[in-house]
Amino acid sequence: MNITIKQWAVFLVIIITSSLLPSAAAFSSHTINELKTIAEEGCVYSQYNLGVIYYGGIGVHHDFKEALSWFSKAADQEYVDAQMAIAAMYYLGEGVSQDYMEAARWARKAADQNDAEAQYNLGMMYYGGKGVKQDFKEAVTWLKKAALQDYLIAIFGLGIMYYEGVGVSKDYKESAHYFKRAAEQGCADAQAVLGAMYYDGHGVKQNYREAAVWFKKSAQHGNIDSQNFLSTLCFEKPWACR
Repeated sequence: MNITIKQWAVFLVIIITSSLLPSAAAFSSHTINELKTIAEEGCVYSQYNLGVIYYGGIGVHHDFKEALSWFSKAADQEYVDAQMAIAAMYYLGEGVSQDYMEAARWARKAADQNDAEAQYNLGMMYYGGKGVKQDFKEAVTWLKKAALQDYLIAIFGLGIMYYEGVGVSKDYKESAHYFKRAAEQGCADAQAVLGAMYYDGHGVKQNYREAAVWFKKSAQHGNIDSQNFLSTLCFEKPWACR
Protein backbone atom coordinates (compact mmCIF):
# COMPACT_ATOMS: atom_id res chain seq x y z
CA MET A 1 0.00 0.00 0.00
CA ASN A 2 1.60 3.23 -1.14
CA ILE A 3 0.90 6.48 0.65
CA THR A 4 2.15 9.84 -0.53
CA ILE A 5 3.17 12.19 2.23
CA LYS A 6 2.52 15.63 0.87
CA GLN A 7 5.04 18.36 1.54
CA TRP A 8 3.37 21.15 3.42
CA ALA A 9 3.78 24.86 2.74
CA VAL A 10 4.88 27.31 5.40
CA PHE A 11 2.04 27.31 7.86
CA LEU A 12 2.03 29.79 10.67
CA VAL A 13 -0.25 29.06 13.57
CA ILE A 14 -0.03 32.47 15.12
CA ILE A 15 -3.26 33.19 16.94
CA ILE A 16 -3.80 36.57 18.50
CA THR A 17 -6.00 35.96 21.51
CA SER A 18 -6.05 36.56 25.20
CA SER A 19 -7.52 34.41 27.93
CA LEU A 20 -7.83 37.59 29.99
CA LEU A 21 -10.37 39.15 27.64
CA PRO A 22 -14.10 38.95 28.43
CA SER A 23 -16.65 38.85 25.63
CA ALA A 24 -16.78 41.75 23.19
CA ALA A 25 -20.14 42.86 24.58
CA ALA A 26 -18.53 43.48 27.95
CA PHE A 27 -16.37 46.31 26.61
CA SER A 28 -17.34 49.95 26.71
CA SER A 29 -15.36 53.09 26.05
CA HIS A 30 -15.20 53.53 29.83
CA THR A 31 -13.70 50.06 30.30
CA ILE A 32 -11.18 50.60 27.50
CA ASN A 33 -10.15 53.97 28.93
CA GLU A 34 -9.51 52.30 32.28
CA LEU A 35 -7.44 49.64 30.57
CA LYS A 36 -5.44 52.34 28.79
CA THR A 37 -4.69 54.04 32.08
CA ILE A 38 -3.31 50.81 33.53
CA ALA A 39 -1.42 50.05 30.31
CA GLU A 40 0.21 53.46 30.26
CA GLU A 41 1.50 52.72 33.75
CA GLY A 42 3.40 49.79 32.23
CA CYS A 43 1.11 46.81 32.86
CA VAL A 44 2.18 44.34 30.19
CA TYR A 45 -1.09 42.36 30.28
CA SER A 46 -3.15 45.50 29.74
CA GLN A 47 -0.87 46.56 26.90
CA TYR A 48 -1.25 43.20 25.21
CA ASN A 49 -5.02 43.13 25.75
CA LEU A 50 -5.37 46.58 24.22
CA GLY A 51 -3.48 45.27 21.23
CA VAL A 52 -5.96 42.41 20.95
CA ILE A 53 -8.90 44.80 21.32
CA TYR A 54 -7.73 47.08 18.51
CA TYR A 55 -6.63 44.15 16.35
CA GLY A 56 -10.00 42.45 16.64
CA GLY A 57 -12.17 45.57 16.76
CA ILE A 58 -13.60 44.54 20.11
CA GLY A 59 -15.67 47.51 21.29
CA VAL A 60 -13.63 49.80 19.01
CA HIS A 61 -13.01 50.20 15.31
CA HIS A 62 -10.39 47.90 13.82
CA ASP A 63 -7.07 49.70 13.99
CA PHE A 64 -4.01 47.60 13.15
CA LYS A 65 -1.61 50.47 13.72
CA GLU A 66 -2.97 51.09 17.21
CA ALA A 67 -2.86 47.35 17.87
CA LEU A 68 0.77 47.23 16.78
CA SER A 69 1.60 50.17 19.04
CA TRP A 70 0.25 48.37 22.12
CA PHE A 71 1.72 45.01 21.13
CA SER A 72 5.09 46.73 20.76
CA LYS A 73 4.92 48.14 24.29
CA ALA A 74 4.22 44.64 25.67
CA ALA A 75 6.84 43.05 23.43
CA ASP A 76 9.46 45.49 24.71
CA GLN A 77 8.83 43.87 28.11
CA GLU A 78 9.57 40.45 26.58
CA TYR A 79 5.92 39.36 26.55
CA VAL A 80 5.94 36.35 24.24
CA ASP A 81 2.34 36.57 22.99
CA ALA A 82 2.92 40.18 21.96
CA GLN A 83 6.12 39.26 20.16
CA MET A 84 4.25 36.58 18.22
CA ALA A 85 1.41 38.99 17.46
CA ILE A 86 3.91 41.42 15.93
CA ALA A 87 5.49 38.57 13.96
CA ALA A 88 2.04 37.72 12.59
CA MET A 89 1.31 41.32 11.62
CA TYR A 90 4.59 41.69 9.73
CA TYR A 91 4.09 38.29 8.09
CA LEU A 92 0.59 39.22 6.93
CA GLY A 93 1.25 42.92 6.31
CA GLU A 94 -1.39 44.12 8.75
CA GLY A 95 -0.82 47.72 9.85
CA VAL A 96 2.69 47.55 8.39
CA SER A 97 4.28 46.74 5.07
CA GLN A 98 4.65 42.98 4.72
CA ASP A 99 8.14 42.10 5.89
CA TYR A 100 9.11 38.46 6.34
CA MET A 101 12.51 39.37 7.77
CA GLU A 102 10.91 41.43 10.50
CA ALA A 103 8.39 38.65 11.12
CA ALA A 104 11.25 36.19 11.54
CA ARG A 105 13.08 38.57 13.88
CA TRP A 106 10.10 38.80 16.21
CA ALA A 107 9.36 35.08 16.00
CA ARG A 108 12.97 34.41 17.01
CA LYS A 109 12.61 36.66 20.07
CA ALA A 110 9.71 34.52 21.26
CA ALA A 111 11.39 31.26 20.23
CA ASP A 112 14.47 32.19 22.24
CA GLN A 113 12.19 32.38 25.28
CA ASN A 114 11.32 28.72 24.68
CA ASP A 115 7.82 29.34 23.34
CA ALA A 116 6.83 26.19 21.44
CA GLU A 117 4.52 27.94 18.97
CA ALA A 118 7.25 30.44 18.11
CA GLN A 119 9.80 27.67 17.72
CA TYR A 120 7.52 25.84 15.31
CA ASN A 121 6.77 29.00 13.33
CA LEU A 122 10.43 29.93 13.09
CA GLY A 123 11.25 26.40 11.97
CA MET A 124 8.65 26.66 9.23
CA MET A 125 10.06 30.00 8.13
CA TYR A 126 13.43 28.29 7.71
CA TYR A 127 11.67 25.48 5.87
CA GLY A 128 10.03 27.88 3.43
CA GLY A 129 12.80 30.47 3.27
CA LYS A 130 10.49 33.21 4.49
CA GLY A 131 12.45 36.06 6.05
CA VAL A 132 15.49 33.84 6.49
CA LYS A 133 17.71 31.87 4.15
CA GLN A 134 16.10 28.52 3.46
CA ASP A 135 17.76 25.96 5.70
CA PHE A 136 16.11 22.58 6.23
CA LYS A 137 18.56 21.58 8.97
CA GLU A 138 17.76 24.72 10.91
CA ALA A 139 14.07 23.99 10.39
CA VAL A 140 14.55 20.56 11.96
CA THR A 141 16.43 22.12 14.89
CA TRP A 142 13.55 24.45 15.74
CA LEU A 143 10.85 21.83 15.19
CA LYS A 144 12.69 19.54 17.58
CA LYS A 145 12.71 22.27 20.23
CA ALA A 146 8.94 22.62 19.84
CA ALA A 147 8.46 18.84 19.80
CA LEU A 148 10.27 18.56 23.14
CA GLN A 149 7.33 20.55 24.51
CA ASP A 150 4.86 18.16 22.86
CA TYR A 151 3.80 20.70 20.23
CA LEU A 152 1.70 18.42 18.04
CA ILE A 153 2.21 20.05 14.64
CA ALA A 154 5.97 20.06 15.16
CA ILE A 155 5.95 16.37 16.05
CA PHE A 156 3.98 15.54 12.91
CA GLY A 157 6.26 17.76 10.84
CA LEU A 158 9.34 15.91 12.05
CA GLY A 159 7.71 12.66 11.02
CA ILE A 160 7.37 14.04 7.50
CA MET A 161 10.93 15.38 7.39
CA TYR A 162 12.45 12.07 8.48
CA TYR A 163 10.19 10.18 6.06
CA GLU A 164 11.22 12.39 3.14
CA GLY A 165 14.82 12.96 4.23
CA VAL A 166 14.47 16.75 4.35
CA GLY A 167 17.06 18.40 6.59
CA VAL A 168 17.98 14.98 7.95
CA SER A 169 18.97 11.60 6.56
CA LYS A 170 15.92 9.61 5.50
CA ASP A 171 15.03 7.39 8.45
CA TYR A 172 11.75 5.46 8.44
CA LYS A 173 12.28 4.24 11.99
CA GLU A 174 12.69 7.78 13.33
CA SER A 175 9.80 8.91 11.16
CA ALA A 176 7.57 6.21 12.64
CA HIS A 177 8.63 7.32 16.13
CA TYR A 178 7.36 10.86 15.51
CA PHE A 179 4.24 9.77 13.67
CA LYS A 180 3.35 7.46 16.55
CA ARG A 181 3.82 10.29 19.05
CA ALA A 182 1.49 12.48 16.99
CA ALA A 183 -0.96 9.62 16.40
CA GLU A 184 -1.19 8.91 20.11
CA GLN A 185 -2.18 12.55 20.62
CA GLY A 186 -5.08 12.11 18.21
CA CYS A 187 -3.63 13.49 14.96
CA ALA A 188 -5.72 11.81 12.24
CA ASP A 189 -3.14 12.37 9.50
CA ALA A 190 -0.41 10.83 11.64
CA GLN A 191 -2.67 7.87 12.41
CA ALA A 192 -3.22 7.35 8.68
CA VAL A 193 0.49 7.46 7.87
CA LEU A 194 1.33 5.19 10.80
CA GLY A 195 -1.26 2.70 9.60
CA ALA A 196 0.37 2.69 6.16
CA MET A 197 3.81 2.23 7.69
CA TYR A 198 2.62 -0.81 9.62
CA TYR A 199 1.02 -2.12 6.44
CA ASP A 200 4.23 -1.73 4.41
CA GLY A 201 6.67 -2.45 7.21
CA HIS A 202 8.40 0.92 6.85
CA GLY A 203 10.21 1.87 10.07
CA VAL A 204 8.23 -0.74 12.00
CA LYS A 205 7.72 -4.45 11.79
CA GLN A 206 4.97 -5.23 9.31
CA ASN A 207 1.75 -5.80 11.21
CA TYR A 208 -1.60 -5.77 9.41
CA ARG A 209 -3.64 -5.84 12.61
CA GLU A 210 -1.76 -2.78 13.92
CA ALA A 211 -2.30 -1.11 10.56
CA ALA A 212 -6.03 -1.71 10.89
CA VAL A 213 -6.04 -0.27 14.41
CA TRP A 214 -4.52 3.02 13.25
CA PHE A 215 -6.60 3.24 10.08
CA LYS A 216 -9.73 2.81 12.21
CA LYS A 217 -8.69 5.57 14.60
CA SER A 218 -7.97 7.92 11.71
CA ALA A 219 -11.16 6.96 9.88
CA GLN A 220 -13.18 7.76 13.01
CA HIS A 221 -11.82 11.30 12.74
CA GLY A 222 -13.19 11.50 9.20
CA ASN A 223 -9.94 10.89 7.32
CA ILE A 224 -11.06 9.79 3.84
CA ASP A 225 -7.73 8.16 2.93
CA SER A 226 -7.87 6.00 6.03
CA GLN A 227 -11.44 4.96 5.29
CA ASN A 228 -10.33 3.82 1.84
CA PHE A 229 -7.18 2.12 3.15
CA LEU A 230 -9.22 0.33 5.81
CA SER A 231 -11.73 -0.92 3.24
CA THR A 232 -8.90 -2.26 1.08
CA LEU A 233 -7.16 -3.90 4.01
CA CYS A 234 -10.33 -5.52 5.33
CA PHE A 235 -11.16 -6.83 1.86
CA GLU A 236 -7.68 -8.25 1.29
CA LYS A 237 -7.09 -9.53 4.82
CA PRO A 238 -10.38 -9.67 6.72
CA TRP A 239 -8.73 -11.44 9.66
CA ALA A 240 -6.69 -8.29 10.36
CA CYS A 241 -9.82 -6.25 10.95
CA ARG A 242 -11.50 -8.57 13.42
